[in-house]
Amino acid sequence: MANIEDIEKQIENIKINSDDNENFVSKNKNSLLNGVNLEDNEIRNNDKSVDYNNNNENDTMNEKNKHVNNNEYSNKENSNNNNLDEQIINETLNLNEKVEKKNEENLCSGCKKVLIKKLSCPICLKNKIFSYFCNQECFKSSWKEHQKIHENMNKEDNDKEDHKKTIVKKHLSPENFDPTNRKYWAYDDHLKNFVNFKFTGDVRPWPLSKINHVPSHIERPDYAISSIPESELIYKRKSDIYVNNEEEIQRIREACILGRKTLDYAHSLVSPGITTDEIDKKVHEFIIENNAYPSTLNYYKFPKSCCTSVNEIVCHGIPDYRPLKSGDIINIDISVFYKGVHSDLNETYFVGDINDVPKEGKELVETCYFSLMEAIKKCKPGMFYKNIGTLIDAYVSKKNFSVVRSYSGHGVGKLFHSNPTIPHFKKNKAVGIMKPGHIFTIEPMINQGHYSDVLWPDQWTSATSDGKLSAQFEHTLLITNNGVEILTKRTQDSPPLGFDTKDELYYN
Repeated sequence: MANIEDIEKQIENIKINSDDNENFVSKNKNSLLNGVNLEDNEIRNNDKSVDYNNNNENDTMNEKNKHVNNNEYSNKENSNNNNLDEQIINETLNLNEKVEKKNEENLCSGCKKVLIKKLSCPICLKNKIFSYFCNQECFKSSWKEHQKIHENMNKEDNDKEDHKKTIVKKHLSPENFDPTNRKYWAYDDHLKNFVNFKFTGDVRPWPLSKINHVPSHIERPDYAISSIPESELIYKRKSDIYVNNEEEIQRIREACILGRKTLDYAHSLVSPGITTDEIDKKVHEFIIENNAYPSTLNYYKFPKSCCTSVNEIVCHGIPDYRPLKSGDIINIDISVFYKGVHSDLNETYFVGDINDVPKEGKELVETCYFSLMEAIKKCKPGMFYKNIGTLIDAYVSKKNFSVVRSYSGHGVGKLFHSNPTIPHFKKNKAVGIMKPGHIFTIEPMINQGHYSDVLWPDQWTSATSDGKLSAQFEHTLLITNNGVEILTKRTQDSPPLGFDTKDELYYN
């Protein structure tokens, strides 16, 4: 009996609520109408306050003004009536929605009977949809029909997700990408690492293209698939510096000649508007066409076929969709795996009009180049490797620039990186003495400001800590019986660097 009485009370409450809502609308409609009538009366009273003591000309003007006022009043009255109608309609709709919602909450979604107890559908509850059942059995029996609500929800969610993906894709496309707006970075596998990163300069990461394809016939280093250079890890246990034989030297020489051709080709591509990604793709194609493998590709998961470091980027910049600008400086680092051995070299170039490059930027690039050449001139059998850093640091300090300490030159050949380790700053603790057959790189990185650098979240890109410019040059060298040979030397066909190199061929 108690349950039946409760049900009757609930039904009565719903009816009362509906009646109350209708009375509320009617009452508000009358009050609104009364409000408009009061305003109309005030307008009419104001219209009647006319000065009848004026002359005939004033009477005529008053008649005209009265006619205008009547028109204004008529327009205002129509406007008020329209606004009133809209207000009444909106309030009525809102009340009807509340009543319907109230009714839905008190009825079982399955059998449509008035609810005594509410059993919520967990999926609907999670999505904030009011869907209740009187008991478990009713829920089960209505499940097939009720599932359609979930299907509609999923369709709406999928539509929203597709729309979201379209917007994100648009904003991350090269033509629409805004490097100053990080709103969509979280949706990109590369950029999401930079969402909260504090940059030191103006250069920003851009989206990356897909990894370049390497045909199956190309000979690969051991890390090409796994990304881990196992042979290097084994060699690190040794402390000796490998002495190459004549056959190995000849293969490395050929790899270095190809590396030089590749770098000169990359240099020819440098111009305002081209992206570093385009340079990387063309470099990759050039290396593959010459039956070689780009050594950087997948080396400890590096995603590209060369390194491109712009302005304040010290080294290991990842090529992306950022277009170069006139006045930029860019370092391109090329490494080639050919006939089972590696070569390694890099240079820094001016982009566009050299007059757009800051004066100190030009001085920085020249200083870096000549510091490398000064060190190379001294290389010969019996020289301590630690003296290379002393020579470079002394030359750079005179120009009021600084030498980066985080990265060093290294042995190269059958391994991409091996002994010796060659720091470029003074008072270093490099081990070893130069001997004929040693092949290694010297690659000083020179900063306009402080020597310190900051590693980006991509775990590759290194930037100056103060956001100032950085430059780098690199050669692969062979110690001979009489001195040194630059295996990656520039040729008469190499594009000019933009300053007098004082005939580099002299040093060979």
